[in-house]
Amino acid sequence: MKPPTLCVIHEAVGNQSAIAKVARDGVLCALRAGWKVTVVAKDLDPALRAEVEWLPLYVPPRGFLLKWLTAGGFIRAALKGRTFDVIHAHQPQAAALSNVFTCHYLTRAVKEHHGLPSWRKARSALARLQILGALPAEDRCYRRWNPKTHLLFCSQLLREEFFRHYPRPHRSEVLENACPPPNIPREEERRAAREKIIGREWAGPVVGYLGGLDERKGYRQLLQALEPEETIFLLLGGPSTAAFAPTRLPGRCKPLGWIADPPEFFAACDALIVPSTFDPCPLAVLDAVAHGVPVIATPGVGNLPTLLQYGAGAEWEPGASLGNIVRAVAARRPAFQAGALRMAAALSQARQSARLLELYETIRCENHGLAAAIP
Repeated sequence: MKPPTLCVIHEAVGNQSAIAKVARDGVLCALRAGWKVTVVAKDLDPALRAEVEWLPLYVPPRGFLLKWLTAGGFIRAALKGRTFDVIHAHQPQAAALSNVFTCHYLTRAVKEHHGLPSWRKARSALARLQILGALPAEDRCYRRWNPKTHLLFCSQLLREEFFRHYPRPHRSEVLENACPPPNIPREEERRAAREKIIGREWAGPVVGYLGGLDERKGYRQLLQALEPEETIFLLLGGPSTAAFAPTRLPGRCKPLGWIADPPEFFAACDALIVPSTFDPCPLAVLDAVAHGVPVIATPGVGNLPTLLQYGAGAEWEPGASLGNIVRAVAARRPAFQAGALRMAAALSQARQSARLLELYETIRCENHGLAAAIP
């Protein structure tokens, strides 16, 4: 009996981005279940190349707008009319081709929540113009919905935003991204990480941030909120932060750039702050939970309800005192750590993979007129 076939579509499948990691996890999930997997991608994790059939995807080397507008044609060219039991896409341009499409992001919602790049500098202004140019094309993808496509949302927040802007699809559900296995540092590891990263002892709370210098990630409002908090030290991570020197936090901020050693970073933190204006399901939240680090998030973060449900984090409404929340969370770290373990178990890779495989099997059986053989 031939194994069922799955095709996964995304520009990259691997460690290149958050969506690439989610796509890779889906591929691994299907492989473990005995599916024959084909991947349409430009970049594929080298560890997967011997395990899957790779259909190389051409992506223009420059220009976000050009890449967006041409992606659909290049995806079709890579597929060459091939058929599969299930096609799972992670790009809007392939949503109409797929049986399952995972929605990770909505440009329309980001624009509405003032999360686009600013006009302040030429480079960010150009990025903003290209995003605005792609927005009508994204709208068309979501307004001309294939009724046979099952839509997955990575958070309830994203689902609600989609329903506000676009017609409701016939079939949709929320499937949150999986949490990595717990990796809670010991107290001596925490002390060593703090001393190594900061370079000296620090008596007060240490908080981390991983959003880089992205307007949508809320770094400006974070710096403003921490300006009066002289006892709080900030570890500033993410793209473009290595050479960034915020004058608002003299002597109490360490720019780190890309984080080379995530366990060490999280071990040094008393809390992770995610101040995004709109962020459907940031993987940094799940990584922090896996390391037992409490997460302080704004209402624009899609994971916030789950954090609150399991007692793994706290809410910060910009404008309120951030320092009071940080101190309260740091004082109750063991309780938040217990909540993190509950959340990690509820969103384990095994549980989320089982849900995805159940959906694949249901669709496969529907397509072939079979009775679903789901345990």
